[in-house]
Amino acid sequence: MDKDAFYMGLALDLAKKAQGNTSPNPMVGAVLVKCGRVIGQGCHQRAGLAHAEIVAFKRCRVSPAGATLYVNLEPCAHFGRTPPCVDLVIRRGIKRVVIATLDPNPLTAGKSVKKMRAAGIKVSVGALAAEAVRLNEIFFHNMKKNMPYVSAKWAQSLDGKLVSCKGRSKWITGKSARRLAKSLRDKYDAVLVGVNTVIKDDPQLNGLRKIPFKVVLDPAGRLPRRSELARKYADRLIVVKGKRGRIDLKQALKRLYRMGITSVFVEGGAKTLGGFFDAGLVDKVYCFIAPKILGSQSALSAIGGKGFTSPNNCPVLKDLEIMPIGLDLLLTGYPQA
Repeated sequence: MDKDAFYMGLALDLAKKAQGNTSPNPMVGAVLVKCGRVIGQGCHQRAGLAHAEIVAFKRCRVSPAGATLYVNLEPCAHFGRTPPCVDLVIRRGIKRVVIATLDPNPLTAGKSVKKMRAAGIKVSVGALAAEAVRLNEIFFHNMKKNMPYVSAKWAQSLDGKLVSCKGRSKWITGKSARRLAKSLRDKYDAVLVGVNTVIKDDPQLNGLRKIPFKVVLDPAGRLPRRSELARKYADRLIVVKGKRGRIDLKQALKRLYRMGITSVFVEGGAKTLGGFFDAGLVDKVYCFIAPKILGSQSALSAIGGKGFTSPNNCPVLKDLEIMPIGLDLLLTGYPQA
């Protein structure tokens, strides 16, 4: 591994520490290196707080003049809640800047690179670019489509069932898999379910360390007033109602985005998951599989909805990753038509 990749890896590791906390901003880490030593480092911890570059400069043990700055996203060039980082980089006498990827935000989008080069700073773009884009897949999606990023999660038996023929689902997967599934909620702004899931399971939809927004699709106004969500989390609850008993999922997502929801974690049930797949709105999949056979034609399958007419025209998971969790498996991938 060359030195640029090594230090960019450190920047990415720093950025990951704030995962789930920076929305609507991206996760960014910055590392300052001088004479082969790290002299300052930091990450952006939350929207409204100092950006990663500013934190790294504040933590410098020596003068940063002549140093190299490693940052996984192009320094910002515009005034927001904080001033432009690119101006500080220039003022502090940085000699070289290594950037993993340009900022897709049109307010920056290469402007900082041009400004730094005009100031005599050597700028290199592309170190660990794929890893950097994947880390901030939500932010890149937001900038490209002005829509929330949608991840779908479910747990199923080996034969693709959500519940048994008697309607029992506790527990298909083991404790470790369930804990990991709960921790995934921490990465997203909101957790979404259909009203049937609320009626049947009365969930709270919290993460391990975060209380996300809770979105319930309720086309016919059936959400129980005494449900956990309605009683305990009214200030975090968003109920999406329908017209004539139907919900336009794409329009619902646009509404959520206007409310500041940049990412949605869809947990079910089968009808809700199927609706998102039918509409082509799923960007990422987390599928937990237990080595159990439930059988029965009457047992509910994991994905409902209208479905697809052929194995040749259905979504296929790309960039598939498989992770063992005890006896269970987690399949992660990106559906493409």
